[in-house]
Amino acid sequence: MKVTAKCMNHSGCLKAYRGETITLDSAAPLICPECGKPLTPVGGGSAQLVKIAAVAIGVLVLAAVAFFAVRALSHRGGGTAGEATPVPEATPPGIASSTPVAPDPNGNTPSSGQPPAVPEAPPAAPVATDEPASDAVKKEVLARIDKMPGLTPEKKDRLYNSVQRAREMRKIVEIRFASGQTDIPPNFAPEVKKLLEADEVQKKFRDDLTAVFVVLGFADSKGNEQSNLKVSEARAKSVVKFMENNCGVKNVTHDVAMGSTSLVDKNNTAKNRVAEIWAVLP
Repeated sequence: MKVTAKCMNHSGCLKAYRGETITLDSAAPLICPECGKPLTPVGGGSAQLVKIAAVAIGVLVLAAVAFFAVRALSHRGGGTAGEATPVPEATPPGIASSTPVAPDPNGNTPSSGQPPAVPEAPPAAPVATDEPASDAVKKEVLARIDKMPGLTPEKKDRLYNSVQRAREMRKIVEIRFASGQTDIPPNFAPEVKKLLEADEVQKKFRDDLTAVFVVLGFADSKGNEQSNLKVSEARAKSVVKFMENNCGVKNVTHDVAMGSTSLVDKNNTAKNRVAEIWAVLP
């Protein structure tokens, strides 16, 4: 008979941070194979089979209810349920509507019948910060690293461990973008270079080549998740490229796409269109 358990040593065990279950023989000691700490049983034996059966029955019942509900809504609406048109983060500036508006016979400015759109304020200039990583930030970064498709398991584990076990992790620069924008605005480039070459950054991080830079790319919560993930990835990659090509950064630098979020500012959508440069000391 097998027993499943979990490690609760969140401060020093990769399996605990990832919430992985560990399967052992019932006669084996409940010890984590990675960190050696005691394990907490989460299931096993006949009781586990009963739980699984109950969950399976519940899922089937919910699926049946959902199926008939969707059919009813489809017939009532006269169309196919579930179809949706993906919406990007936002329409990039400069793209006008393609819907024609009839001219006013009196020579007045044509109106679409909608109130005029209020132009969005340009993004604020880049700023230097000295903000330590909170538990919420670390947790979201680790969760996003776990889902990154472009890394080998070995590279993913190294990046994961550098964030999880860092003795210090601080945000040093924040760069904001306009809606749909992914490259650093040209007028902001000199300021970003100046902030990265400041004495406090040079002495504390750039002079220590063991320091790792992690660039987090964010998008606002408008549009669908997949489109916003691509926008945030492009922002992070553009900053990494700028750091390496224009600022002489020799440290290992990683880009992490955080996707759509309200982590930066829950009350101001525009403030979530950012890339953040974090310095991580192992």
